[in-house]
Amino acid sequence: MIRRLIATSEGEPQDVLRLATLDDDPPPGPGQVTLAVHAVGLNFLDVSLCRGEYPVRPDPPMTPGVEAAGRVIDGPAEWIGREVVACPALPHGALGDTVTIDADLVVERPSDVDPITAAALPVTYQTSWFALERARLKPGETVLVHAGAGGVGIATIQLAVARGARVIATAGSPEKRDICLAQGAAEAWGYEDFPGDLDVVIDPVGGDLLSRSIDRLAFEGRLVSVGMAAGPPPPVDPARLIARNADLIGVSWGSRYPWARPAEVRAAYDELFRRCAAGELRPPVTRVVSLEEAPAALADLAARRTTGKVIVQVNRFNEEAS
Repeated sequence: MIRRLIATSEGEPQDVLRLATLDDDPPPGPGQVTLAVHAVGLNFLDVSLCRGEYPVRPDPPMTPGVEAAGRVIDGPAEWIGREVVACPALPHGALGDTVTIDADLVVERPSDVDPITAAALPVTYQTSWFALERARLKPGETVLVHAGAGGVGIATIQLAVARGARVIATAGSPEKRDICLAQGAAEAWGYEDFPGDLDVVIDPVGGDLLSRSIDRLAFEGRLVSVGMAAGPPPPVDPARLIARNADLIGVSWGSRYPWARPAEVRAAYDELFRRCAAGELRPPVTRVVSLEEAPAALADLAARRTTGKVIVQVNRFNEEAS
């Protein structure tokens, strides 16, 4: 028997997610593997999935959880026993004892990166990585990171600093702004008042914050929208971009990149693993919860009561096994 969180309708995570006990999974199909899940990273996109607001909207029943670290327990012989990181394809997410996934979406986890750390990497750090790539960030440029104390925000601060940029962050409280500074931001501001003349803005918040950020861009500035935690932004008049020769860029890593750019994704993983092992990246895991506690943890994430990264530990692992 296996446990799995399942949403049978759309709504707030704590209202629609139920822990079900199911028979064993069917065998994986051709080109698939089944993982015993060690750990799952939670993201705002899991909240959006439950609400039916994510750009890719699977119909219920649906299991969220798109960042997983685990061990392959079924599938092609060459995969059995490997410790891996994976981003499951919806609607069959990772918040359960097991998950079956296309082998093409699985990346082997090096032994010097533990499962909790690995589960914090796929969506947040890959989103940040590709957002900065799409922004064409260069050493010495100034980048503003909105919601800098969140999972994507902290990942972006760390990666932008590693690229030699000057980082400014926004956050909603003095305590969260202190977190931004501790991660390497040179300045931390509230959402109502932040500097201008920005080369790059990375925005996971949306709402009217995106619109206000356009007016703070420098000549040929680039604004990358990676989420809409505060809801959709108001319509953007192209004349405001034209006046600054500015770029407005959208990045949704989990909905396309693993399938559309697999070689680039694997190369990014290699670099992220290397930087984690070297101590250059520090995934900000601030809370580890059980599978039963995951719906409440998602509610906290939705209400912005969390900082850094929340990880669900599903199956116990030990140093020999991991």
